Amino acid sequence: MAVKTEEFYVDKPVEDLYISDITKQVEQLVDNSHISNGIVTVFIGCSTASISTMKHEPRSIKEMHATLEMLAPSGVEYAHHTSTGDLNGIGNDNNGKSHIRSAILGPSITVPLKDGKLTLDKDQDIVVLDFDIIKRKRKITVQIMGE
Repeated sequence: MAVKTEEFYVDKPVEDLYISDITKQVEQLVDNSHISNGIVTVFIGCSTASISTMKHEPRSIKEMHATLEMLAPSGVEYAHHTSTGDLNGIGNDNNGKSHIRSAILGPSITVPLKDGKLTLDKDQDIVVLDFDIIKRKRKITVQIMGE
């Protein structure tokens, strides 16, 4: 079994929720791997963003915004807002909802790989959902395993 691990970055502008379609980048890494059958794991290593699948189009994005606002609303005083700092010395950053949203959706997905293609539905895109309230550069790790 072969294993290929690659990374790329996604820039997030200052925006409450930014959803970026990364399907093409992942497909390119799969093509370059020369692995035909196996699994592809897409992971984001942070606590205020997630990887998922959805149809990346304006109506779906609007619905995602509305749903996440119901689950972990803005304008609520989260305990995170009064912390004195994390390991990086960052505290009082008012992004408690970002951490909750990330925990709900999770940091990764795994997609089966068959005949060199991701087994995504035609309306299924791989997306980064970035919930943080400041501009960020996010590292995406893609691991392709198989033969």
